[in-house]
Amino acid sequence: MKISLLRTFKIMSFLLTAAPAFFFTTYQLFLAGKGISILEMSLINAAFMFSVFILEVPTGAFADSFGRRRSIIFGCLAWGLSFYVYFFSDHLLAFIAAEIIGAFGYTLISGALEAWIVDSLHWQESQISLEKIFRQEEHYKQAGVILGSFTGALIGGYSLAIPWLLSGTGMILAALAAFIFMREPYRQRHRLSFSFKPLRQTAQISWQQGRGNPAFLRLAAISAVLAMSVQALNMQWPLLFREGFKMPMWSLGLIFSGIALAAALGARLAPLVAKKQRHEGQGLAFAFIITGLMMIFSGQITIFLPALLFFLIHELGRGLFGPLKKAAMNRRLEQENRATMLSLESMGVHAGAFIGLLGSGWIGNHYSISLAWTSSGLLLILLAPFIWKKGL
Repeated sequence: MKISLLRTFKIMSFLLTAAPAFFFTTYQLFLAGKGISILEMSLINAAFMFSVFILEVPTGAFADSFGRRRSIIFGCLAWGLSFYVYFFSDHLLAFIAAEIIGAFGYTLISGALEAWIVDSLHWQESQISLEKIFRQEEHYKQAGVILGSFTGALIGGYSLAIPWLLSGTGMILAALAAFIFMREPYRQRHRLSFSFKPLRQTAQISWQQGRGNPAFLRLAAISAVLAMSVQALNMQWPLLFREGFKMPMWSLGLIFSGIALAAALGARLAPLVAKKQRHEGQGLAFAFIITGLMMIFSGQITIFLPALLFFLIHELGRGLFGPLKKAAMNRRLEQENRATMLSLESMGVHAGAFIGLLGSGWIGNHYSISLAWTSSGLLLILLAPFIWKKGL
């Protein structure tokens, strides 16, 4: 079966977000039901972020050396296995092991799909703008999030473990879709072997290119700061709305659907913002300001509807940031090592997320969720003027 590149990209974007989304609204509640504290939840996720930090460049080099299609297939299988481990486990060490397995799968996918579509369109000499491509990607990703999260929330009312089973199966289906639909006719085929030479060479070249590309390094740093700041909300919002505002389980699915729609709206505004800005840094700074202010407001408000509104608007800022950052990043990368370079950026993002998880987990555990959200928002607002003024 042969379908267009863009349709394949959309299908894979949908599947790779729909599959893990089944447990998005129930994850923290599942762990809390197993006796895991807020700080321990952060430690579990920190194991994932640290593993991603270590694995990003080797797995990105694998994608550049042996093919993005192969990398995505193996990544889907490994990530799916980690979800099955969660389904069968009930203690802290098993959850940490699942996160490490999942990190290996995630890093095999990270950057590979993005590099595949950019290079495939370049091979076809397509003139479609990158902002438009990544805006469309965001729509399909958020559709996957809505379907998966709402289904998982409904099922979570009966069993908090079943969503993990659905996520594992969904990743197997994503691997099958990649095997059937993805093609790389422009790439030289390499047989899989146990030699680390091509991986080492690709990683070394990409590392040297990254060090010699100041704009790339600044973009990576900006992405890392955002990742560090939003971890408080990523980990704590179900606890806030479920336990703080006493919301029923099924309503978390509706909230997550609202998150997806807000992020999709932000992504849709990205091309408009790109046209209005004098330089690329202004759009990123604007996203920082929206996200940071709304994080503070949603953390301080004690009335449900205003808190929810500000929380969703902060997601709009995050949705705006993604396409702007991806377009700016890919304009500064060469085809041969694109996946590895994107993995370098992702490595920085997950280093930031690792720090954010530990910091927000400690603040949330010892002080309050409100203080964790406010501290994170202030960081973004303080950095925004520097990005706006100096650009990339």
